Amino acid sequence: MKVHLLQQGIRHFIDSQLQSDHVDWHFPHSLVNRFHTEWQKLPERGLKDSYDQCLRSDISQRWWKRDKVDAKEVMLQLIDADPELAAIAWKDLAQPQASLDGRLSRFNYYCEQLLDLHRDKSSKSLETYHQQDASLMSLYLAGIFPDTNSLYPGLSTFQIFCKTIGSPDIPKVDDLVRYMKVCTIIFNFLQKDDRYQTFLEARMPPMHTIPCIPFQVTYEVVVHIASPPQPLV
Repeated sequence: MKVHLLQQGIRHFIDSQLQSDHVDWHFPHSLVNRFHTEWQKLPERGLKDSYDQCLRSDISQRWWKRDKVDAKEVMLQLIDADPELAAIAWKDLAQPQASLDGRLSRFNYYCEQLLDLHRDKSSKSLETYHQQDASLMSLYLAGIFPDTNSLYPGLSTFQIFCKTIGSPDIPKVDDLVRYMKVCTIIFNFLQKDDRYQTFLEARMPPMHTIPCIPFQVTYEVVVHIASPPQPLV
C-alpha cells in the first residue's frame, strides 16, 4: 500500500461528498444502523425474530436478495432447522475477544451443519449452499460491531481498490480478515484529514435523517477509490 495514494483517494472522496448533495450513502449506513438497532433487542425477542427485523430496509433489499437467491430467507430456514445450534453460531460470531478468522470459520461450519439438518427435514429443499457470502457476512459483522467492522463491497471492487492504492498483493479470493484490517487503516487516515469533521457535520440533522456511522465511511472510501473520477497519481 502506498500511503500517499490512499491519502489522495480519501481527499478525492471528501471533495466529492462536500461538493455534491448525493445521498447514496444513505443505503449502507441505514442497513448497518437498522441491523445494530434491532440486534440489541435479541435477548427479549429471540434470534429468528431479531434476525428478520435486522434484515429489513426501506431503501433496497439487494444486499441479501440477488441473483434469484434470497439469502435472508435461507438463514431463516437454517434457524428453523435447529434454533439451538443457530443460536450458538450467532453467539460465537458475536464474540469480539475471539479472532475474526476463527469466528468466520466456525460460523461457516455451523451454517453447513444447519443446511444439512434443513435438507434432512425438507425433502423439497433445493438448497445446496447456505448463501451466507462475504458481503452478507460483512453486514452481520458491521451490524453487531459498527465501530470496528465495515461493509464489504465484493472481491472485484476490493481488488481494484488494492491495485489503485499500489498494494503489491492483490487478493484472489474474498478475505474479510484482511479487508477489516484495511478498513481500520483507512479510518485512521480518514480521521486525520483536516476536513473530516466538516464532512461529518454535513451529514448530521437537520440535513439528513439517516444516522452516519463514522467507521462505515470506510466502505464508501473503498468503493470511491475503486472507481475514482480521476487517476490517483
